[in-house]
Amino acid sequence: MDFKDMLGDAFSYAKEGIFENMNRWLRLILAIICLGIPFNGYIMRVYRGTKPAPEVDQWGVLFIDGLKLLVVGIMYAIPMMILWVLIYGPMLFTLFSGTINENAMADFEPNMLLMLLLYVFEFAMMLIIPVASIRFARTGSFGEAFNFSAIFETIGKIGWINYIVSLILVSIIVSIPIIVLVIGFIIIGGLSLFLLKEAGVLVFLGLLGLMILLILILSPLFGVFQARYMTRVYESADRQV
Repeated sequence: MDFKDMLGDAFSYAKEGIFENMNRWLRLILAIICLGIPFNGYIMRVYRGTKPAPEVDQWGVLFIDGLKLLVVGIMYAIPMMILWVLIYGPMLFTLFSGTINENAMADFEPNMLLMLLLYVFEFAMMLIIPVASIRFARTGSFGEAFNFSAIFETIGKIGWINYIVSLILVSIIVSIPIIVLVIGFIIIGGLSLFLLKEAGVLVFLGLLGLMILLILILSPLFGVFQARYMTRVYESADRQV
């Protein structure tokens, strides 16, 4: 698998389709502001292999497609939410019941077997959801989003090692700018609070607003880059045959 070629293609796709098209970029920022639902619909278009980057139009279709993709994500998340409630439910019930016992809270120990199951399930979903989402985008069938035999067959054709490396690479590339931004905010904001005292609070809030604005502005680039990259990874299954 040519990771360099796929990353380069995804970078060019986002650069030419979003970064160099201010109108499309602004529309995608608006799509994210609308609870991200139409942006999900746009990502569905990218998943279908549309090249160059599609236009941000037919907002009704974008909302419907975005809601459908959201439903797929929620259905995959339900088992994890159930496990989370089973693990932390007793502690939360005690916390919000108004009968907080500090010793009981301190002695709380989550069920380690359920914790392990939760981590295993989260890892499995991390592997399955990208392929499931692309299958759903291309077939329009909810059943295909949960066709695990076909999903595993696709990953097998890509190559499990290649696929896992692909996920790690794109996660690192997308995470680095966000991590740098957050670290910079913590350092500068912390110094402002320490050195400027009361005025530092205003500086801190201003920096927080700026960070949120920057993340909002950059999110379309990251989202489209990641979607195009995973689309190329998905399509590589046919070339591996």
